[in-house]
Amino acid sequence: MFKKKYTIGGKINKGFLIESNCLLLQEDSVLKRINLLNGEIISNSKIDDTLNVQKIEKFENGYVGLANGKICFLDGDLKLNRENKVRYAGHDMFEKKYIITILDYDYVTFKGTYGLFDLSANKELWRIDTGETIKIESNIAFAVSPKGISRRDIVQGEVKWSLEMNNGNLLPELIGISNDIVIFAFQEKDKVVAVNVETGIIRWEIETIAKGLCIDKEKALLHHMLGTYGNHDLNTGELLDNCSDDNYFKSIGIESQRSNYVLYGDYLITTDWKNGVVGAFNTLTHKFDWVHEEEGVSFPSPVPLSYTSPYLLIHDNKGTLHIFERED
Repeated sequence: MFKKKYTIGGKINKGFLIESNCLLLQEDSVLKRINLLNGEIISNSKIDDTLNVQKIEKFENGYVGLANGKICFLDGDLKLNRENKVRYAGHDMFEKKYIITILDYDYVTFKGTYGLFDLSANKELWRIDTGETIKIESNIAFAVSPKGISRRDIVQGEVKWSLEMNNGNLLPELIGISNDIVIFAFQEKDKVVAVNVETGIIRWEIETIAKGLCIDKEKALLHHMLGTYGNHDLNTGELLDNCSDDNYFKSIGIESQRSNYVLYGDYLITTDWKNGVVGAFNTLTHKFDWVHEEEGVSFPSPVPLSYTSPYLLIHDNKGTLHIFERED
């Protein structure tokens, strides 16, 4: 299904970008553009040794790099134009212009002040000082806290609806949005909840281990893989499929799961962080049709898989990037 093409470097930052058969990344203190077809370097740009770019995103006529508490604005050749010392939260940019910022954090109460910053307008749009955290998906903003969730207007920050639901000391996890449904996982309560995006009314809720989840928008399914496999109807929450063959997953070497998947047709491509194994699980036959093991490395949980047809990229614990190509 996939064949290994090559590896890149030994100290690659995880925030790479794939664009038109090119790979943009940071290796040590150099930003590079690499030809994905053969791994050859097209161009490179030296940056400050202290910069640690955790995400590269396309922005206007150039790029931005989210780098250890600051935003680096880069031109088309990855050369630094200017910096903004906005302290961002996480390593994501939304709708090609929004980032979530953290303005203050109390390490006693574990509550922070978060804001939404518009890079195009170079200004903060709004902030929350209630200890809630901002989450964005499909250009829709939410605020989450251990006490519940709310939807916010993405430009003004006003509350559209709110829903109280106790999750102990943990923040509910936003799994994703499909059509008019947003899925949240409440890990402390082992509960998954589907909420109408427009009204805030609970569509359905199920009691299950609230980890290892991903949304399949094309098939309207909620996949659940945590050493076993199952899926639910996104519209009703009904359990449609369940496979609990622990011995099979153990024999493949993919047991330690988390919410880290690539969806490809009927396949869930995922890894085992302890064993350095990646595989493509067929959700129809409940078998792995492709398995690959990298000796002497692991695939850390915080580093997501990346798939841009036909390339699958996996970042290991030693900073090496593994490039695979799909075989039809």
